[in-house]
Amino acid sequence: MYYILRYYALYTQELTPLGTKSINSSSIRRIIIVEYDAELRSSLVRFLGINGYEVVAASSALEFYCMIDRNSFSLAIMGVGILDQSSLVLVEYLRKNTVMHIVMLITNNTIEDRLSCYQAGADMLLEKPVDLRELSALVSNVFFRIDNHLQVSAGFTESRSDIMLYNKRNRVVDDTLAWNILSDGWRLLSPGGDALELTLKEFRFLMALCCTTSTAVPRKELLETLEYRNDEYGNRALESLVHRLRNKTAILGTSPIKTAHGVGYSFAAPVNIV
Repeated sequence: MYYILRYYALYTQELTPLGTKSINSSSIRRIIIVEYDAELRSSLVRFLGINGYEVVAASSALEFYCMIDRNSFSLAIMGVGILDQSSLVLVEYLRKNTVMHIVMLITNNTIEDRLSCYQAGADMLLEKPVDLRELSALVSNVFFRIDNHLQVSAGFTESRSDIMLYNKRNRVVDDTLAWNILSDGWRLLSPGGDALELTLKEFRFLMALCCTTSTAVPRKELLETLEYRNDEYGNRALESLVHRLRNKTAILGTSPIKTAHGVGYSFAAPVNIV
């Protein structure tokens, strides 16, 4: 109970003790499973282990908090019905404090349940009973995209001349007026130098806004970038992400994320990617 109270207190105070744990080479293929059903939990661990992933499992929130306190993971597979704390609370904690991808295993496939999961921060949903072939394909795609995004991020730091060309295109003349996106560690710096930790989704969203030559990025393109479906659920998830990111950036001053009505979103301030 100590760990639950400790981490829940940190979560409600909006502190981010795990925020600095970005995905690195040691956590690339590491998965944590949280599932109360012992048979399903054992099956998932065994199946994913056979497929080459490093997997640990927890049956309770207490075990979950202990595990993420000691290790970094790239993917969380979260079942519903955890007895000692709501799974949605755990998901929201992960979304606020880590860059992990989150898959939820749901039993009630209703609109209300799906929206609750997406609003808490889930990236993808699978309905129980879980088809292991579908899970395998999903997990494979997640890690493919993680590898791809790490390569893209690394590309932004390969050459200072590339950064200078980017800045010139976006007319960044005075760095003291510019925001800075740090691809190493996924952070956003305000013009005043204040640092803001980003989740993986937030990092992808900002990179999409800042790496375009257009005035605004269309919603459809952002949905594809963030791996959200182009439907009611996906659009709600996108709006929730924008709302959270605006709240975060507003702490550092006026939020630079603007809505282009009828189009999508834009980053309405000078920005560097370093």
